[in-house]
Amino acid sequence: MTKFNEKSLHNFPLAFFYSAMQAFDSRIGAVSTSLARLGTMREEQHQLFGLFDEAYTRSLKSQTTKTISDLDKVRDHIAYVIEHVSKLWATKLDDDALNIHGRRVWQAFKDFDFRTDEALVAENAKIHNIEQVFATPDLTADLAAMGLTALNQLMAETTTQIEQLMSQRNEEQSTIIVGELKSAREALDAHYRAFITYLNAVQEIQPEEGISQAAQYYNQDLKKIEQQIAQSRKGGSVSQKPSSDNGNSGDNGGGSTNNGDDDEIPSSGGGENGGGGGTNNGDDDVIPGSGGGENTGGNGTLVDDPDGD
Repeated sequence: MTKFNEKSLHNFPLAFFYSAMQAFDSRIGAVSTSLARLGTMREEQHQLFGLFDEAYTRSLKSQTTKTISDLDKVRDHIAYVIEHVSKLWATKLDDDALNIHGRRVWQAFKDFDFRTDEALVAENAKIHNIEQVFATPDLTADLAAMGLTALNQLMAETTTQIEQLMSQRNEEQSTIIVGELKSAREALDAHYRAFITYLNAVQEIQPEEGISQAAQYYNQDLKKIEQQIAQSRKGGSVSQKPSSDNGNSGDNGGGSTNNGDDDEIPSSGGGENGGGGGTNNGDDDVIPGSGGGENTGGNGTLVDDPDGD
């Protein structure tokens, strides 16, 4: 007869609390039982986890983040056109009176090592530096000669919009985390503790093999998550929500978890990687993250088409 670990999860970092709740929801969901109260509490637990999951997802990627991503894509295309038009003028025109316009404008992009795959904060800063160069009389004339004045103005305006929305998003994230997400976590945690107490009482009075097996597996899940918390505290903070993998994840996203013994514990459904490190969504602020965001590319070189088409 195995009982559930009654350790409080109150102080677990958010991503690891999510992993533990995800594991528990999966393990207890697989238990076959005729106990009506267990069934009721299990359904309540599942519903509360669903509400917490929704709040967590909203805190990771708000509508503002999508708007920022869309604007960044527009800005990248504009920058791509300005840079490559100026490069064509600089390299394909034999008339020095014409190619000088392209050389000077293209040089600004080269001087600041401009790339569209950088983090937003870095890209914003480089755009501002380039705009300062473009504001000088010669460069203003160069842009006009190549018909790029309106595009350059749009690039500057879009960068300003992106920066304003980034500031707004930071305020949104703080409000969501201390509001909806906090309430959802507290409700889930309170029900979880009551449910664990009930399950362990059942094991004392009327032990069930299904509950014992779920407890064994969940305790191993929890042990693994605690080890990952310890590792994360050595290596830095963690705020990323674990990704879903349709019920199969081990240490590296595989189908089972090896607990260090000779036997393997079946996967609990996604909680094993504990959230990993923070996701950089392209603006140098690590937010819980998730699936996407703006400018998640690495340090690759600029290709002929920024979308890879």
